[in-house]
Amino acid sequence: MSADWLATLAAAGAGGLVSAATTDAWQTTRDRFVHLLGRGDPERARAAAGRLDALRAAATGTDGDRARAQARLAWRVRLQDLLEEHPEAAAELQAAVAAFAPPERGGATYRQYGRAEGHGRVIMNQHGDQSVRVERAEPDGA
Repeated sequence: MSADWLATLAAAGAGGLVSAATTDAWQTTRDRFVHLLGRGDPERARAAAGRLDALRAAATGTDGDRARAQARLAWRVRLQDLLEEHPEAAAELQAAVAAFAPPERGGATYRQYGRAEGHGRVIMNQHGDQSVRVERAEPDGA
């Protein structure tokens, strides 16, 4: 696997992990990452559990947005280090990333297209009221 792909996987893992820290899916995610990071060593698993608990506390604390941004950076490095030491962990991390809930949409997205030709007009409105009054001049001789 290429270094770029592993870096991308680590970034996706870090982003999903930090996002999950504020959700009801945290315990399942935590358990999965304790197993991933522990690599079968009880001492490593305890250390991972402690780091993950600290992540949860930071992500749900009063400085949430800033703490989550810092945590994403730290966990990306931590996961990249894991993948460098244990390349066989890539498949397990990839499965963990696939198990994350899709990110919630921040809001509705609207796309509008308008086209006028010749002397035509395009009048568009996204939200709210719009009134258009077009007065036509009477033809000569009327």
